[in-house]
Amino acid sequence: MKNAKLLLIDSDEYTAAILLNDFEQRGFENVAWVANSLDLPQAVSKSMPDVVVFNYHFHQPDSLVNCSTVKLIAPQAAILVIVSAGPAMKSVRNWAKQTNCVDVVIEKPLSDQRFFMALSDLVKTRYAARVLETRAERLANLLPEGALSAMDAIHSDEAKMFQAAIVFTDIRRSSEAITHIPPREFFKLLNQSLSTQARHISEFEGSVIKYTGDGVMAIFRGMGRSYLAMRCALELARSDSQQILPFGIGVAEGLVLAGFVGDSNRAGQRRQYDVIGATVHLAARLCSMANSSEVIATHSIHTAARLTAPSPRPMGIVSIRGFDTGIDCVAFDPAHPKKTGE
Repeated sequence: MKNAKLLLIDSDEYTAAILLNDFEQRGFENVAWVANSLDLPQAVSKSMPDVVVFNYHFHQPDSLVNCSTVKLIAPQAAILVIVSAGPAMKSVRNWAKQTNCVDVVIEKPLSDQRFFMALSDLVKTRYAARVLETRAERLANLLPEGALSAMDAIHSDEAKMFQAAIVFTDIRRSSEAITHIPPREFFKLLNQSLSTQARHISEFEGSVIKYTGDGVMAIFRGMGRSYLAMRCALELARSDSQQILPFGIGVAEGLVLAGFVGDSNRAGQRRQYDVIGATVHLAARLCSMANSSEVIATHSIHTAARLTAPSPRPMGIVSIRGFDTGIDCVAFDPAHPKKTGE
């Protein structure tokens, strides 16, 4: 409860002082108080409370609108109203039923444990929710934008197999570049390049699954995935990011397996979402073969994409490490025409 954030709304200084003292005695250390409705928006925005305690005074019926104000500014906050028995209680209950802005109503006087038991329950519930929200935010920060949507509601202990087009990029001669460019400058250029690539991938309805150090791995799903992946790859080949740090591109299509990888049996071990399979390895191998601004793709995905331009350069059957049989591949040279069959 020490970490819980409380906001007391009470227009009466005397009752507010009693409540604030009770909160302190019960171990609530982070409590703010607001007496004036005019100051309420700023107070809520500043404290962003977990729980709001509203002391309702029957001679101020319009003050119930304060609960609506809180919910507008901090919808995650739980609201507990304390009110006298009789008409005041009836008025608050009717208003709460109409607006759904009140979570708990407690009758005065607060002579027993009901109030603090209810308050503690609300605090624990909101604090647990805040922890989950924080974890979700951390997960979102660990994953590239798009990877979360690509998870497709997959469960933590469940992997899913589906058809996808995979695009890999990898910066050429990055080891040489980092020895000739100051580290901070190289990091800045790398971030610019990856950000530009991610933007292009998103424009073609792809999802960046992960950054591979000096490149990206993206997947394209659903109808039109072959076309979108090839269009994206060709756009990446001539994008401005090639002027920052040139990179090669590999494209393949087939079955992939997606899910969370990592140690799920040990507490505190981080797991991450990934997409694996032979198709992923193939796209990565093709990318490693490509020169700067060159796209190397399987003949099958190029055929499925049905692009009318530019024309690829046939590579024939290529022996690729890790694959028993050769793969029929095509390449698009760096100087390919601007039009791509739109």
